[in-house]
Amino acid sequence: MLPTRPRFVLSSFIVCCVALPLLACGGGAPKGPTAEEKQAETAKKEEAAKNEAAVAERKAKREAEEVLQAEAKKKLAAELERLTVLPEKLPKDPVAACEAVGKAQDEFVRRTGDAKAIAAWDAGGKDNALPMTIVQCTQADSVKTAACQKHAFDGAGPELKDETKQIMQMCIDKFAAAKKAPAAMPQRRPG
Repeated sequence: MLPTRPRFVLSSFIVCCVALPLLACGGGAPKGPTAEEKQAETAKKEEAAKNEAAVAERKAKREAEEVLQAEAKKKLAAELERLTVLPEKLPKDPVAACEAVGKAQDEFVRRTGDAKAIAAWDAGGKDNALPMTIVQCTQADSVKTAACQKHAFDGAGPELKDETKQIMQMCIDKFAAAKKAPAAMPQRRPG
């Protein structure tokens, strides 16, 4: 008869010899992903494809909008360039010419604005804008600038209704009297 301890060791050894190869070989567990894992992976791939398509669609839409905006800016610039020219006959009096610019701006706003914009113009916008227009015209110190501004306002269509400042500035840039550079400040003598 063997002592109890070696029997325990022998039986443990046999169990390990039988069980260990089964565990090392996978113990009959299925290899590869389960059906649920495959389904989840497929869903993940479909979601990624949807996201990529949405990103591509947004990018294409944004690029198309940028192209349209660039074309609109080119058309606007071309129209402003067409309008900011001198008329055939120039006025003689610069003050009267600048007052005519104010009247031309008033007619421009009434011609191109909707009912709400015209009501706002009459309610106080005109009282603020027209004096500033006349002052800006007068400061340009050029009959040519005033004639250009009046001509531009008279010929401008509704697409330029928000470009009043741009019209004024383009005529100033083209036809304003050349300003002399301010004299340099005298230097202080040391001591």
